[in-house]
Amino acid sequence: MATYIKSGFRAALRQPFATIVLFLYQMGWGILLYKLVQGVLVPLMHRYPGGEQPKQALQLFLAEGQFQLVKTDLSHSYLWWLAALLVIRMVLTPMLNSGVYYSLTHSQQNAGYRFFRGIKELMLPFLIIYVVRISLSLLPLIWLFPKAQKQFAHTTSYEQAALQLLPWFLGMLVYGFLLHLLFMYVQFAIAAKLGILSTVITFVRSLLPIIGLALILLLASGLLAGVTVTATYIWAGLVALIIYQLFPLFHIFFQMWAITSQYQLLSAKMNG
Repeated sequence: MATYIKSGFRAALRQPFATIVLFLYQMGWGILLYKLVQGVLVPLMHRYPGGEQPKQALQLFLAEGQFQLVKTDLSHSYLWWLAALLVIRMVLTPMLNSGVYYSLTHSQQNAGYRFFRGIKELMLPFLIIYVVRISLSLLPLIWLFPKAQKQFAHTTSYEQAALQLLPWFLGMLVYGFLLHLLFMYVQFAIAAKLGILSTVITFVRSLLPIIGLALILLLASGLLAGVTVTATYIWAGLVALIIYQLFPLFHIFFQMWAITSQYQLLSAKMNG
């Protein structure tokens, strides 16, 4: 396990172009969402009754908001914006993935060239794979959503219903995590032309070390987030600001490290 982590770390260091592109994408996407939310919430909060106002003012504010959302077309433009952003996200994600996975599996080529060549060659199959993965991820909701409605309708409190549904939601998280790993290996197979069936067989046979490797790097990423938050409290000022600004870049690197480590494991199992 340690061998794959070390070799994956070295492989991640050889992907500076892909790491920077993902960092800029995440930063730009975050700014876009921030501006959108700001444009919606700031005008709304100007009308929010302050703490010195009577309770009836808050009730009137909530009732007015509910009326505007349900009885008017005020929310339509925001819903269209959200739908457009969702479509853009569903196009950009497989596009960037195709560049990353091609760059990883063709490390002998120039960094920028192999990234954009991967987008050109693999964009369509990666888009199909992404749609299939999202569809499979949402498939259990067909059964889980009616069950949730039934639970909320026959329980005396929302807390009790949530506790009863908690095991199912945890199962959804585990299911989504396994799907994420499976489709990561499918994308390896497409990018490196290894054969999807043989790669899936290798994935099933090596499932325990694959999960263990993913959990180790996930915990390491969580530890980094905890250290970052703690450091910003201990070293307030410029140092905290620098650490806070660098965290997204390190977080992206950990994501790249998780991918490269899995590819090192796959390469060892396929060649072993």
